Amino acid sequence: MKLRYILGIMLSAFLFVGCSDDDDTMGVFGDVNVSQSFLSIPDVGGDAFITVKATGAWKFDEIFQTITRNNDGTRDTTYNALPAWLSADVLSGAAGETKVTFHADATSGGREAELQLVMGNHTQFIMVRQGSMEAASATCAEVIAGNDGKTFRVKGTVTKIANTTYGNWYLNDGTGEIYIYGTLDNEGKTKNFTSWGLEVGDVIEVEGPKTTYNGTVELVDVTVLSITKSLIKVATEPVTVSKAGGEVNVKVGFKGNGAYVNIPEADTEWVKYMGTTPIAVDTIMFRFIIAPNEGEGRKSELTFSSSDGKQKSEVTYTITQETGISNPPKGNGTKTSPYNVSAALAFTKALGENVKSENDVYVTGIISSIKYTYSAQYGTATYNISDDGNEDNVFTVYSSYFFDNKPWEEGQTQINVGDKVVVCGKVINYNGVTPEFASKENWLVSLNGNTGGNGGGNDAEPGTLENPFTPAQAKAFVAAMEAGVNSTEDYYIKGKIIEITDNNQFGTQYGNCTFYLSDDGTDKDDKFYIFRTLYLGNVKYTDDSWTKPKAGDEVIICGKVVNYQGNTPETVANKSYIYSLNGKTE
Repeated sequence: MKLRYILGIMLSAFLFVGCSDDDDTMGVFGDVNVSQSFLSIPDVGGDAFITVKATGAWKFDEIFQTITRNNDGTRDTTYNALPAWLSADVLSGAAGETKVTFHADATSGGREAELQLVMGNHTQFIMVRQGSMEAASATCAEVIAGNDGKTFRVKGTVTKIANTTYGNWYLNDGTGEIYIYGTLDNEGKTKNFTSWGLEVGDVIEVEGPKTTYNGTVELVDVTVLSITKSLIKVATEPVTVSKAGGEVNVKVGFKGNGAYVNIPEADTEWVKYMGTTPIAVDTIMFRFIIAPNEGEGRKSELTFSSSDGKQKSEVTYTITQETGISNPPKGNGTKTSPYNVSAALAFTKALGENVKSENDVYVTGIISSIKYTYSAQYGTATYNISDDGNEDNVFTVYSSYFFDNKPWEEGQTQINVGDKVVVCGKVINYNGVTPEFASKENWLVSLNGNTGGNGGGNDAEPGTLENPFTPAQAKAFVAAMEAGVNSTEDYYIKGKIIEITDNNQFGTQYGNCTFYLSDDGTDKDDKFYIFRTLYLGNVKYTDDSWTKPKAGDEVIICGKVVNYQGNTPETVANKSYIYSLNGKTE
């Protein structure tokens, strides 16, 4: 407990000892009096009150931070008279006597706040506490299973440092991993994380309140209780190896009696330890050979360790290898995430011989060969598609209608080998040999990004995939919505990206991106705000090898929209995604 808290409580006790039974006799501080300077609210929730007597206007000072997390890892801070968990029916008053009632809802953990009541140059400190403030010692697993708001004390190893300004990092004790969002320095201040000199591999004990943010279990603005420096440190950044394999060298520093590595038994067939090369008395280079990969992408977590007889330290190091499959299965067969050909082949073969799918599925691919082009006589076309445009691993689009599931008409766009298409319909593994779209039960959804048919008209509703909003249309549509209310439906918006700053670009920490769209990528007056959108396929960006969007790229965005605060039409954070990037949907 901070010293001023103790003094405030002692002062309260002293004043109460000196009080008579006269209700008008209170703790006095200058020209403002309060009936109590320490309030207790039970953990099941409830009310507590004080009476303020003042000779002039008074108010509660705005000293409590409300922190908003930004996409780039920074925080925006505002200040309020009360913490978020506490409310009061009165926050200011005039000369005379005023009753102030405080309320707090139920909590499973202890919490407290020191309020400051100010009148002129006079300040009264009022402590409000709910529940027990004693921190519960726990494992990471117990923290994860515990209730938000409870204060926990936990000890574990630093596995990754995400932000060195506020001190955001991951702690793992073998039972699980939690995120530390904010680390106070030894004076209880924020934004001084580097004063601890914390490194990956250090063992640390911290204490702080639990919260769950977007599904991530966190301890917020923790107090550091102890740090045991690691005896080992990996100086080489994690690597991604090509499917061809090759040599990986990992530089390791140690303070114990040597350094050692453990490769998971399941990975020893493709991660081969080749020995070490001394660099200095406390530094060594570990050498590994990574075997070629002909299957799915894979990852190994190596463990480096060092011991001095009393303490043992361990750190993990990740080696990732690219997939050896040229076109791994992707998508889930929906309109927003169509199968690629590899996935469509697997899905259709699993149906069994001559078993037709119950529902329509969407498949995207490149036309590799054409048996029949569209004709006005039949209104359909038959062709093969593949993931790479070659005739290996093809999926047959058999007797397929044109846009809107209608027969093709003379004058409409014709298909060609090399065209990128999306086709929808029922699929069948014909005679157990030919996975294909069922005859005349499928149609063309998209042709090289065009969903309107080029002469066939486009009667689809605005904001749909078949007729996406322009940025200007989206702006006008959302501006007419009720302020602050998210749309219940997803809408499609097509345009070109205006410049993306580094802070708003896709990254593996947050997995989303923020930018403006306009018709031509330059018109900043007629633009639409794409806020924290997810990646292709409606997933978070998790791999830096993925293509990042840039200024001038043409995209189609799909997701929910909102007229934020009644003045900013935009997509809802993490509720939209890039449906296509320069015509590519994967």
